[in-house]
Amino acid sequence: MIDFIKIWSYINSEEVSLLKNSFDFMGSYNVATGESISRNRSGKEVSPFIEAEAKNMKIKLYPNGRCEIAGSIHKYFNDGKHNFNYFGRKELTHAIVELNKYLNININEFRLSNIEIGVNITPPVDSDIIINNAFMYKNKVFENKFHSDEGNYKQAGLTEYMVKLYNKRKHYTNQGYVIDNETLRFELKYTVMRSINDLGVVYMKDLEKGLESFKKPLLNAWNNVLLYDHTIDYYLPEKIRLEYSNPNYWMSLKQTNQRTFKKHFNNLRKLNLIHSKGIYLQTQEAIANMLDRIIQDK
Repeated sequence: MIDFIKIWSYINSEEVSLLKNSFDFMGSYNVATGESISRNRSGKEVSPFIEAEAKNMKIKLYPNGRCEIAGSIHKYFNDGKHNFNYFGRKELTHAIVELNKYLNININEFRLSNIEIGVNITPPVDSDIIINNAFMYKNKVFENKFHSDEGNYKQAGLTEYMVKLYNKRKHYTNQGYVIDNETLRFELKYTVMRSINDLGVVYMKDLEKGLESFKKPLLNAWNNVLLYDHTIDYYLPEKIRLEYSNPNYWMSLKQTNQRTFKKHFNNLRKLNLIHSKGIYLQTQEAIANMLDRIIQDK
C-alpha cells in the first residue's frame, strides 16, 4: 500500500557521523567555481546540503543537523529495483526494520512530509483501457504524464494531493521484467500532510498501524473518478456516445455548468451500473479486496 515516502528529523552529530561514514555523500556545489550552492536556478535562496543514495532512498544532510530521507519504501524492500509486486503489512514492517538497520539510525521518530498510498491490482480489463477512459477526478482533468522512474501515467492534481493511475505491468515489462498478470496502480500522493495527520499518521512509526485508515480515502477517491465504460456503447444513441466518450466534452461541461455536469456525471454512473459489463464496479471491488488483504495481513 505504501510506496514513496519523504521523512525528516534533526539528528545529533554522532548520527551525522554514522551516516557520513556509511555512505558516499556528494555536496551541492557549483561545478565551475567549486562554491557551495546557496541559490537554485530560479534564484531562490536554498540551504546547502550533502546527498547520498542507498537502495533507491536519497539521504540529505544539512549543516543544521536536518536529515531528509526520500524514496520508495516498496522499492527498498525489493533492493531498490521495482515496486510492482505485493507489498502488505508484513512487508512494510520488515522494510522499516531493515531500513533502520541499514542507515544505522532510528528513523521511527522521523516526521512524514510526503507519502504515496495505493494498491497494485489485477484489473478486469487491460490497464490502458481503464487509464485511457479515466477522464476526470472531481473537478480536475486527468493529464498524461511521464517520469523516467515511473513511465507513462495519468494524474489529476488537487491542493493537498494527486490522484495517479499507472500501467505497472507495461512499464516494468519494457524494462525486461516478466510479469504474468495485468497490473494497474491506483494511488494518492499527498504533498500536504494535514488530512493524513488527521488520521493519526504523523511519524514513521505510525505507518504500520495507520494502514486501516487509508482504506476510506482510497475508496472515496475511486468513487470520484469519472470513468467512461466503453462496453455501454451499444446502448447509447450516437450523439450521447460521442459526447460521453470525449474527455473534452466533460471538461467543457465542468467549466460552463456545474449542475449540468453533475447531472450527466450521475447519468453516466447509472449507465455504467446498468448497461455495462461492470468495469468500474469490478475495479472498485479489486481495490477494496486488495486493501482488505493488506489490512488483514498480520
